[in-house]
Amino acid sequence: MKLSRRAAGPLLAAVLALVLWPAPAFAHGGAKITVNHDGRGSVWVTVTYADGHTNEGFVDATLTAKEADGTAVEPAKMVQSSAPGTLVYMSTLRAGAWDVTVEFGPPIARTCNAKFQVGTSNNTQQTNCDAPTPLAASAPADESAGGGNTTAWLLIAVAAVGGLVCLIIAVLLRRRRDAERAEAAAAARRKTPKATAKR
Repeated sequence: MKLSRRAAGPLLAAVLALVLWPAPAFAHGGAKITVNHDGRGSVWVTVTYADGHTNEGFVDATLTAKEADGTAVEPAKMVQSSAPGTLVYMSTLRAGAWDVTVEFGPPIARTCNAKFQVGTSNNTQQTNCDAPTPLAASAPADESAGGGNTTAWLLIAVAAVGGLVCLIIAVLLRRRRDAERAEAAAAARRKTPKATAKR
């Protein structure tokens, strides 16, 4: 198998991204989500990490809502506001009792449900919906005993796979260079005229 340097560059970058990307999420310990309502129809969501740090990355969230009488709100993408980790529903809910659902895409991949009573008063309501990391979600019930060890082993496994892929790339590149050198030497020998034997 031949691998050129041009092809190896993007592959190596992808491997490094795979190794380095999960670390911040695991380090923060998952996301803390709060669905907020001001009592008058405005809805917004705040996303922070479990350790209190603000989420400053892109968050994909879609809001749907259904009133007690069956009236439904079409799915609407929530928009990132100027405040880090804050997403805003760009419309408002009319007066009534609403079941609100916010569906988050990767890397959160979580659905949060909230019940809000919409009226005319300034009555802020909040619903918390913590979203653990994928590791925590699949961990055993006794997370206090084994959760930390599982995280450490996962990071070690990811690093090991990344190191193995980098080693394979290095070996392939070296074989490629050796083959090119051998081919160049053979070509040089073919071009060199043979000496005439003396009689």
